[in-house]
Amino acid sequence: MLFISSYDFYVLLTEIYLLFTACALLIYGVLLNTSKSRGTPIVDHNIGGFFSLILIIGIWLTLYSNAPYITSWNSLLVHDFLSFGTKNVILTTSLLWSLTIFSYNKIEKINFYEYWIISMLAIVAMIFISCSYDFLSMYLAIEFQSIAFYILASFKRTSEFSTEAGLKYFILGAFSSALLLLGISLLYGFTGLTNFGDLSKIFLGISIENCISIKIILFSIILIEVALLFKISAAPFHMWSPDVYEGAPTNVTSFFGILPKLALISLIFRILFLSCSEIITQLNFTLIICAVLSMLVGTFGALAQTKWKRFIAYSTISHVGFILAGFSTLEFSGAFSALFYILIYTLTSLATFSILLSFRCLSYPSTHQLRYLADINNLVKINPMFSSSLILVLFSMAGIPPFPGFFAKAFVLLSLLQEQLIGLAIIAILLSCISCFYYIRLIQVIYFSHTKTVLIFSPIEKEKAIILSLTIMLLLIIGLKINLISNFVYCMLFL
Repeated sequence: MLFISSYDFYVLLTEIYLLFTACALLIYGVLLNTSKSRGTPIVDHNIGGFFSLILIIGIWLTLYSNAPYITSWNSLLVHDFLSFGTKNVILTTSLLWSLTIFSYNKIEKINFYEYWIISMLAIVAMIFISCSYDFLSMYLAIEFQSIAFYILASFKRTSEFSTEAGLKYFILGAFSSALLLLGISLLYGFTGLTNFGDLSKIFLGISIENCISIKIILFSIILIEVALLFKISAAPFHMWSPDVYEGAPTNVTSFFGILPKLALISLIFRILFLSCSEIITQLNFTLIICAVLSMLVGTFGALAQTKWKRFIAYSTISHVGFILAGFSTLEFSGAFSALFYILIYTLTSLATFSILLSFRCLSYPSTHQLRYLADINNLVKINPMFSSSLILVLFSMAGIPPFPGFFAKAFVLLSLLQEQLIGLAIIAILLSCISCFYYIRLIQVIYFSHTKTVLIFSPIEKEKAIILSLTIMLLLIIGLKINLISNFVYCMLFL
């Protein structure tokens, strides 16, 4: 029997607020869009402004909620510092992301107010994923997010590439959802439980040698793990990522690249380290295999790319490999390094997409988005400060000291060495050195390439310049004061 108290609503105050405001924005957009003025661009701009204002209030509500460690809604959701920290990072990053895409929507004439509403619903789904404490709530939240993503990927209806990206994402995503549901069904069939806390107590008493059903339980966890690895585009379940990144509009690609992985990584940590900690040692080989394959595919795949968005997609796969390598230690030191890595990756991705969205070339009477890596030839002669910002971001992604990306990779490698996973550490170091090549190659294109023609870049909009300056400043501050992030991650894990 489900018992609901007023506190169940209090701990979900931010989520309820975001859902109600999304519905209010939808009604506002419908009423204003059916007026005689038919001012669709004006409606889109207004709702975009409301979107940012709503996120600011949502951050304030989250910071002042003061919810202790508690499970709510009959233990379907949990509210601890892990979910609290993840929720704040998601909302803050979403706010910064929204400010970077205002001008893009206007220039590309994506004047559909539904875009902001679907993005708001996707953000709510990510928050629910981060605080899921039951496979039922987890599945519903993931499907809620996936449906929003399918729509966003195919949002540019005049582009056949966007339509292809949405269709491909939908078909492959439906297959991964089927695997997730099959794994949950098998686990429930053999244990009669779906709650993370209850499952951890059951697994504590299971004898690996004598339990007949342990193989089915392990198989069900593997299916769940495969579905989640697909969602974070880990190899060998990465096949959708480069095509969807390339086909979707750049503002949607930035949304896919920056936000969802943080919520999913926190969910994977909750399942592996809190729910299945007693039996996950039997499945450690799956994490190691996926970590190695992700680093291999991401590193060598990025070397062959000539387009920006496919390059970023393969680079992301490589970073996911490092995160999985941290989890493969099965110790909290490895989990610490993985969560630290994803926070640094989120900040770096925000800076990367701020730069990518600013790559617009003037071609009278309009501008167009640059697609190829070679288009930034001699960028230093056109905009030296912009070139310096891009180089700082590339250094951090490559893991060159003293930037935060170096500390993120160093923490992962140290946790691997501490747990005697020397082979995986050596592979990670070698592939990290190889990945430096394609980042340095971009620096060579910016500074030392010579061409007879030089593209004329469109001036950077004020919002993008502010966000880019802020992210670069944060990267430099974190590089000098690394405990700003490390203390935050420690609180997420141990408080």
